[in-house]
Amino acid sequence: MSKKTLRDVFIIFSYITILNVFLSLLLVFWVTDDDLHNLPKSWGDRYISILYYLITTFTTTGYGDIYAKSSRMKLIISVYMIMVCAITIRFFF
Repeated sequence: MSKKTLRDVFIIFSYITILNVFLSLLLVFWVTDDDLHNLPKSWGDRYISILYYLITTFTTTGYGDIYAKSSRMKLIISVYMIMVCAITIRFFF
């Protein structure tokens, strides 16, 4: 791989990591038990679970242990997926 390609890969993963961390922090305070299935009660566990949910959504793994229940959460995750796709397309095409 050339230096430019490695740099591009690093930049895209940096953007996506920052997006995941900040979006999960935002969602910890905004998401209710009605929005996501199987969400823990404590703040720390909730943050880790939401970060895990965003990463499994981004990587298209989707285990199904945590999933969106409300229309509001489905809309948020849809916008998140479009943002990740746009970032990926921006750097690779």
